Amino acid sequence: MRTSFISTQTLMNSPRNALPRLQGELATASKELTTGRRADLGLSLGVGTAESVRLRAEVASIQRYVDGNSAMSAQLERTQATLDDMRVQADKFQQMLSGISEADGASSVLQQQAAGFRDALTSTLNLTDGRRFLFGGMNSGQKPVAAFDEGPGAAIAVAFNTRFGFDPSDPATGSIPAADLKDFIDNEFAAFFEEPGWSATWSDASSTNLNSGISALERIETSANANEPAMRKLAMAYTMVSALGTEHLKGSALQMVMETARSLTGTGTSELISISTRLGTSQNRIEAANSLMERGLDAVSRRIDKLESVDPAEAKTRLDMVSTQIEMSYSLTARILKMSIMNYV
Repeated sequence: MRTSFISTQTLMNSPRNALPRLQGELATASKELTTGRRADLGLSLGVGTAESVRLRAEVASIQRYVDGNSAMSAQLERTQATLDDMRVQADKFQQMLSGISEADGASSVLQQQAAGFRDALTSTLNLTDGRRFLFGGMNSGQKPVAAFDEGPGAAIAVAFNTRFGFDPSDPATGSIPAADLKDFIDNEFAAFFEEPGWSATWSDASSTNLNSGISALERIETSANANEPAMRKLAMAYTMVSALGTEHLKGSALQMVMETARSLTGTGTSELISISTRLGTSQNRIEAANSLMERGLDAVSRRIDKLESVDPAEAKTRLDMVSTQIEMSYSLTARILKMSIMNYV
């Protein structure tokens, strides 16, 4: 027969020693009830943890595309609104050109208005969303277009002076034959709005548009740039009327300038519509990609829930059971503390 020594201290410490384990189980049950997820995936899933990690990484990857697409959609919407503004301005200019007459002061007023349209176009092409320039193309960190007074104006004046021997602002401009002025516009002047003259004088933008990934398998163009033919033609039309001495022109020379500007403006407006259509296609593709990825997210999320989620009722039952055990442990410890052999002497 074997006997063991039982002391009051042993009896007191027995329920107390179970408290750390019970408190750990209480924390686990409380966390699972609050989050609806297993507290320790590795312990609960074992080898299935690898699948959970893979699915979580897939969700993060898809979500990055969705978030990036949201930013791209906002940029495209702003670009579309800007292109609409350009078309409205071009239409107004076209109407002014159609209504011009040789009445005293009419061409001078038109020259001033054309300068306003030119400067507005320059400002529009230099719009930024705070991070990059909308019309910079791949070179979105650089201001796309120089203001007329920052270089292009002087270069055009030099070319005019070289050809005719006086500046465009000189009243002698009115004596230039229409044929000579047209030859200058078609050659020296047009060269400032064609490559390489456009990039050398006006533009620091890239002719390559931004190309962005909208899903793991698809990349699309998501911008326009200041080197698009539409922008150059509108700039040429506005600059032609504003910077070639229009206020001094009369007769066939004035008529030639107006007709050339009308033709450029009409073509530029049509090409703006083509740019809007191209960007609209990109917007539709982003919406389609987002719709497909959202369905993928739903499927992956359901699989993750199946792996990681806990039954709320079961978690609540375990929490109540552990809480009761802890209360019993405290109660039992208190009872033992009150026990004394003196009570039985």
